[in-house]
Amino acid sequence: MTQKAQRASARSERKPPIGHEIVRPDGSVIRYVRVDGDGQHYRTVDTLALMLRNGTITGAMYDAGQHFSLDFAMAFASGVASPKLDGLPRGTAPGQMMIERHAGAARAVRAALAAVGGGDSPAGSALWFVAGLGMSVREWALREGWAGRVMSKEEGKGILIAGLGMLARHYGYAPRERKSEKKSPDEAKPA
Repeated sequence: MTQKAQRASARSERKPPIGHEIVRPDGSVIRYVRVDGDGQHYRTVDTLALMLRNGTITGAMYDAGQHFSLDFAMAFASGVASPKLDGLPRGTAPGQMMIERHAGAARAVRAALAAVGGGDSPAGSALWFVAGLGMSVREWALREGWAGRVMSKEEGKGILIAGLGMLARHYGYAPRERKSEKKSPDEAKPA
């Protein structure tokens, strides 16, 4: 066997099996996939970006999902950070230590979940797994189900869309309708 063939054989033996998953420090999951030809790599799918591109969600819903995702990653990240040599915490407000920033992000995640009905609600579960952990809607729907029955991808997508709509209002990306701006039925009719 030539050296080139030996190196190729060694590379193929080191590759993980198709479907192998790795949980990154921020909690998102990447999966080893096969693409056309010999190209094999890990990938993660940005579900919210796909939904925005397809017109399934609005820009406000996408922004709210990204806001939730960033708070989630900050609150539950387990990565190792290297300290700055000058001893000042990096990326924090004056007087705020890193642990306080992570605790604040965890409180923000908890408040966001409460705004959509709690972590045990369908919308809270969808946001946790899809926007927070980076799971696809299909995987979440098949994994979770609801009320003891399997959920279809379409049902899961609807739940996620509803949750993102409530989340957009919670974060202030979508305007709230004020009672004073509502017109009575008599005012809405033309004279």
